[in-house]
Amino acid sequence: MNTKALFLVPVLFALAACSHLKQEPDTASLPEPSPQIGPVERPPLINPEPEEIVLSEAEEAAADAAPTVTHSVPATPVDVFERMRRGFQFPELKSKHVTKYETWDAEHPTYLKNLFVRATPFLHHIVDEIDKRGLPMELALLPAVESAYKPEAVSRSRAGGLWQFIPSTGRQFGLRQDWWYDGRRDALASTKAALDYLEQLNKMFDGDWFLTLAAYNAGPGTVAREIKRSKSKRRQTNYSNLNLRSETKRYVPKLIALKNIIQNPAKYNITLPEIASQPYFEIIDLPGQIDLNQFANDAQIDPSLLRHLNAGFKRWATSPDGPHRLLVPIGKGETVALARKIVQQAPTVSFANHRIVRGDTLSGIAKRYDVSVSSLRKANKLSGNNIRAGRDLLIPVSGNVQLAAGPNSNKQLTHTVKRGDTLWSIARHYKVQLQELLTLNNLSRDQVLKLNQSLRIRL
Repeated sequence: MNTKALFLVPVLFALAACSHLKQEPDTASLPEPSPQIGPVERPPLINPEPEEIVLSEAEEAAADAAPTVTHSVPATPVDVFERMRRGFQFPELKSKHVTKYETWDAEHPTYLKNLFVRATPFLHHIVDEIDKRGLPMELALLPAVESAYKPEAVSRSRAGGLWQFIPSTGRQFGLRQDWWYDGRRDALASTKAALDYLEQLNKMFDGDWFLTLAAYNAGPGTVAREIKRSKSKRRQTNYSNLNLRSETKRYVPKLIALKNIIQNPAKYNITLPEIASQPYFEIIDLPGQIDLNQFANDAQIDPSLLRHLNAGFKRWATSPDGPHRLLVPIGKGETVALARKIVQQAPTVSFANHRIVRGDTLSGIAKRYDVSVSSLRKANKLSGNNIRAGRDLLIPVSGNVQLAAGPNSNKQLTHTVKRGDTLWSIARHYKVQLQELLTLNNLSRDQVLKLNQSLRIRL
């Protein structure tokens, strides 16, 4: 061994020894920890130097055949906001309006809190329906922009409900509107109609969701004409560059600002409320028309909450033409069970007709038929107690109430509309005045009758 070799031996031993020393990380080069909201559960420490385990050949073969187990994120998030985050699909929108609304929302936490308190009864259902269709989860925030999650909301342009359908568009998408019921205010029916409409608009605008939302706000014709005008001037035709009215230019940024806050509430110093990713209400079927206030009282449900969940019913009772269902808050579980029991026992609503004579009073008529004065007012659209002799009153009575015979009581029957029937032919057949038939059934002269529709006839 030569001299150089003798010199290298201790050096190599020293290097080998150093390789077993723990290396301390350079803390200056590590990234700053991200901010956390609330306490964070940390996983248990794992022994960095586990004891070596020697397997037999049979154990090794079994281990190789065993499936690999991986820990994945739960399919259904506990929180509805986390479920929404997973479904967000919209691209980033660079706009001064987005920044403006982000700032405003962050500076008004009470507004956001109240907004999501109102959203709580409906948000899970909306998210669920969007998820079933595979649509962008940002659409669940559209009612925030449209109605602030108020199913009873009505705009100056007569748009109504969570999704703010104008009457004509509502009817186009199957939302019936009559004296008893307005489908635009029905959380179930209007959500289906809105998603149908949004899917239709999205196809019309080649999958561009910003143009889709602009069309939902301003109308597809308005947006299509502006795109055509921009093309003729060789200008860009994306949402940000179209010359749309001020309201529509700010419409999408409002939604995007809200989406950004939900995506990263800590960035805006916002604490979102806890909304469980589970149904708020259950749907129960009805045997027919029922008194809402009486049902709420018997089922021990807050009447205002019952009406809020079922805002599609505009009167004191459900509509005789349906939908024959009620949304009932689940609560602790007993509420739904009691509600189902009450529905089975509850008498359905029927009607009598009373011809007003001189000396009649609203309170006297109510007492005669064993109904409340308020139900008489609601059924006949009366604002006060004034009534006129010679006119008819629609009397709401429970199915188990026997009407007292007297000079003002009238025999009634039900006519089922068959093919070829008209209002004129039905009135002539039963020898009743046409106007009397119209008034009794809340119809107009140009009403189109439906096959198997039920009409009340007073003889």
